Amino acid sequence: MNDTDLRERSRAYITENEQRLLDDWLKLVAQPSVSETGEGVEECCAMIVEKMKSIGLDVTKHPVKPYPAIEGRWGNDSKKRTVLIYAHYDVKPAAPLDQWRTPPFEPTIIDGKVYGRGSADNKSPLMAHLEAIDFWLKETGGLPVNVICLFEGCEESGSLGLPAFLAQNRERFKADLVFFSDGPKDPGGLPIIALGCKGSLEITLRVRTMNKNVHSRYAPVLSNAAWRLVELLNKLKTGDTVNVPGFYDNMRAPRPREYETYASMPSAAADLERIYDTKVDTHGREFYDRLNNTPTFCITKINAGANGIVPAVAEVTINVRLVPDQMPDDVFDKVECFIRELGYDDVEITGRGDGTPPSKTDVSTPWLPIIEQATKDIYGEYVIYPIRPSSAPDYLWTNVLGLPAIQVRWSDPDSDNHAPNEKLSIKEYFDGIALTILVLQRIADANV
Repeated sequence: MNDTDLRERSRAYITENEQRLLDDWLKLVAQPSVSETGEGVEECCAMIVEKMKSIGLDVTKHPVKPYPAIEGRWGNDSKKRTVLIYAHYDVKPAAPLDQWRTPPFEPTIIDGKVYGRGSADNKSPLMAHLEAIDFWLKETGGLPVNVICLFEGCEESGSLGLPAFLAQNRERFKADLVFFSDGPKDPGGLPIIALGCKGSLEITLRVRTMNKNVHSRYAPVLSNAAWRLVELLNKLKTGDTVNVPGFYDNMRAPRPREYETYASMPSAAADLERIYDTKVDTHGREFYDRLNNTPTFCITKINAGANGIVPAVAEVTINVRLVPDQMPDDVFDKVECFIRELGYDDVEITGRGDGTPPSKTDVSTPWLPIIEQATKDIYGEYVIYPIRPSSAPDYLWTNVLGLPAIQVRWSDPDSDNHAPNEKLSIKEYFDGIALTILVLQRIADANV
């Protein structure tokens, strides 16, 4: 069918099947799948396997530890393009439960949005991809491309086991392009086409100065673990500068086209200020250049003491977001070395070996214009992030499998992924189905 017919037919299909499509999504959201604790992960895996088989995919459940990876295939035509579609079926814990408007695993529709853990991240894209495949098979009896679906159950806990599995199965997962959706639109409400992401490293620093907490009357003569930790943190970062020697080494300079892309995008600073009731500081740089091209050294959690005591133990978690060519273990080693050079031999430092490398598909990839046009046809305006400021296991596709990878982020800007009251608009879910339907055809038609 021609392009116009496809878009009209897909929209008609979605309208005619609204309730079934919605029910499939809600059923998946209702099934817990918390990788941090293991709650419901295996049951969720079984539910997805059943769904994939029901639409006609050839399904393999791989015994990746700690949770299975699901592979679903359709087609093996050497004359067709092959698209690898990725998603994850695990979710973050729902705590704190008292901050939810509705029970997190009882999906509830409020003002056209589905509230529930995983409603946005990542069960709506996962189901949208499957429903798009189902559309093609029901309406035409086939797909315009070969499809490999790969769904993992441990993304929210570091994709454990998946890197080794993919490294051992590079030939099995050869494809022309990796396509996926995971995350919200930009703060201004425009879908994001992302070609990469920052890496991530979590460093925990723990200081103990005594064997137990002591009444604060002894503060003049006893060492305070909280103050010792605060003093160290001020030496690690001053203002906007990370003082760790070599921290900024190895950063890959963005291409001129990337700067041009960022400069052409409307700043979302005002939207961030409105949503979060704060002020944005770009430190004299263009908003998106600052947001996406700057490594971070962000304190995410500090624990110390209780009422009226001198704390014996203090602990801080620092989240480091890495730009391309900064590697987690290298940065960790530099931070640890600097802390020791400063004389803090009593500080326990953990986090080495648990980081995620950054990932980047070059903006010159011929697949970018193909995804751009499909996104424009579904949503109208959009923005391009040559690299996005969040982290995910995108390096598995670019670094391990050696494939170009493009993500379209279409969840609501305020979807509150990982937080209480996670939600997604029903309209966004249906638009996500329409996007994947169109992307598969556009890839098939591409003169690449």
